[in-house]
Amino acid sequence: MTRRLFVLVATICVLGCSVGLGQEDDVNSPKLRIGWDEFKKLYDGKKVVVVDVRDRASFEAGRIPDSRSVPLEEVEKRAADLKTLKKPIVTYCA
Repeated sequence: MTRRLFVLVATICVLGCSVGLGQEDDVNSPKLRIGWDEFKKLYDGKKVVVVDVRDRASFEAGRIPDSRSVPLEEVEKRAADLKTLKKPIVTYCA
């Protein structure tokens, strides 16, 4: 992972986490992104679930340790399962 990695949390609203985002929010909005320092703090403290939304081949080729593979096309279908984890969801695709 590079220091310039930005972790996209665009699926937070879809996954039911409490961020206060509405359906009308733009998925490209800066409020849906966190920087490396914030991500590292949350990740190291095990305060988030990290979800890799790339295809399975990309996930197998390399991933953030302890991340879960949920390809983008499966996110909506698996949202209920992810909600049961009771932690904010951080997704990434790079």
